[in-house]
Amino acid sequence: MYIAHGPLKCGKSCRKCDYLKLGLCAGCNPSRRNLCLVYQCVVGKARIMGITLRCSTCLLTTACVKSGRFSPPEIDAYYRLSLMLESWGLKPRDIALPRLIPEIPLEEPVRPRRDLGMDGVIVSISKVNSENVRRVESEGIHNFLNFDSQILLSTIMPDRLLTEETFNFTVGFAKKGGFDGVIGWDMPVYADYPKALNLSNLIEATLLTIKYVKEGILTIPLLKGGDSSEIVLHAEWLRKLGFKRIGLHTTEYVLARSRRAEIYGDMIKTANDLYSLGLMKIYEIEARPLIVGILSLKVLPDFYRSDPEISLAGMSWLTEARNWHAYAGTPSGADIIDLGSHLMECDCEACSGKSPSQITENPDEIAWHNWIQLKEYAEKGRLDEIPVYDMILEKDDCLAVVGDLHIGVPQSLWLPCLRRLMKIHPTHLVLLGDVFDFVKGKPKASQVVGFFRLLKDLGVHMKCVLGCSDSNVSGFLETLMRLAFTEGPEEPQLYNPNPMLTEAVRGLVAFWRFSREEVRVKLANGKVVRLSHGHELGLQKDMGAEEIMGELLRNKDPK
Repeated sequence: MYIAHGPLKCGKSCRKCDYLKLGLCAGCNPSRRNLCLVYQCVVGKARIMGITLRCSTCLLTTACVKSGRFSPPEIDAYYRLSLMLESWGLKPRDIALPRLIPEIPLEEPVRPRRDLGMDGVIVSISKVNSENVRRVESEGIHNFLNFDSQILLSTIMPDRLLTEETFNFTVGFAKKGGFDGVIGWDMPVYADYPKALNLSNLIEATLLTIKYVKEGILTIPLLKGGDSSEIVLHAEWLRKLGFKRIGLHTTEYVLARSRRAEIYGDMIKTANDLYSLGLMKIYEIEARPLIVGILSLKVLPDFYRSDPEISLAGMSWLTEARNWHAYAGTPSGADIIDLGSHLMECDCEACSGKSPSQITENPDEIAWHNWIQLKEYAEKGRLDEIPVYDMILEKDDCLAVVGDLHIGVPQSLWLPCLRRLMKIHPTHLVLLGDVFDFVKGKPKASQVVGFFRLLKDLGVHMKCVLGCSDSNVSGFLETLMRLAFTEGPEEPQLYNPNPMLTEAVRGLVAFWRFSREEVRVKLANGKVVRLSHGHELGLQKDMGAEEIMGELLRNKDPK
């Protein structure tokens, strides 16, 4: 009988196995195999009371491997590992790694670029049967990526793929594809996993890592552990195997750090402690660390400063680029820009000679920009400020600024205005507030739908600014309610859908969601203008142009 949680309470050793020192209890008496021995180690009172607990009545059955929920380490596997560690004579080959190593997914790769200082890459896989896998096996990974520097294969993949079948695939894939080495073998080992399951997976990971070495594959093992005892134990195994480069997957630690300290304080402390201990044990066994999972501007500073000997790897620079997030220096320091709603002017090594629209419209361009920013931060410890705008006009662009349409009141001139815009054909449009009137007006569904359809036909790059009449929350919600429900007995459109009403509600929600307080525009002549509705300035409606200009100059923002 093996107990899956916690240290031993009984203090007894087992006559048939050596699990006691690993924090597990083995009840090996064949005559009592059908009886649960949890009470001997955890519920000591049961023995005093003379109670014999059975699995059907035991309150701790969910924490017990006999429940069938968890599998204890196979004694044969543990002994096989022990014999290998005692007789190990191979010396795993060491590998030189660059300071920063980008990771790319094989399923949706970005081509690595030597000209941007990518001296090596890590390739991860999430499917063992894909067209790109077959191409790599046929062409070789270096030809597939058109990259003649170091390429490593990562076995850090979804837990469902961490099987012996997948391991056998990676052995053949690494050889056929001509990879320069492998990181792994990985196995799920977590702080909230039962100790029996963690130990079983640690044993399996170590045995399969040994297989990589015996197959002649250059291997960087991953140090794992869900608590301090497991990290210490696994580090000792890797020391006996003679590895001089050891990987530490930090994604779970980084995720914990991003939590709110007042709520997840214990989890954050556990994550920090485990990461620190893992790093310390790698140094203690005289190995060099490869930290995987942190190539993001959000976490790189903390990890980068810890030791210049550490190699850092990860995919965040690419995944964030594919979410239209770009790294940049800002007045407050290094930050992340949302290029889904902004444009940036950048002259870095990756962006030089490209227009803002060329950078923004291609996630790969953003990814290379992010890579350069990471390198620059690593070299200088800071980033130069990159100007960001809502619009950037080029020589032949035409900007139209339209305000106070007040759709919903009888006097609204929204339709003549849009017809005029159709004749002008502007390339950029700023709706400068009070587009709708939710205070004095009642926008109709036909007006809302007609307005947004005509804007779409206009095919213009548009930004919206909220004014005083269309930023009124209660009026906006009241309009949505009026459009979302039919007249008479109120039935939600969910049950009695009206396509026009549905389109109107969706259009208004999108309008509200993407509107802002001001729009910053860089004109073709290099000047920068800031456009806002102006209601927050408190200017009187009867003020003359000169008075308004004087007031604006007095309140001018130096930026």
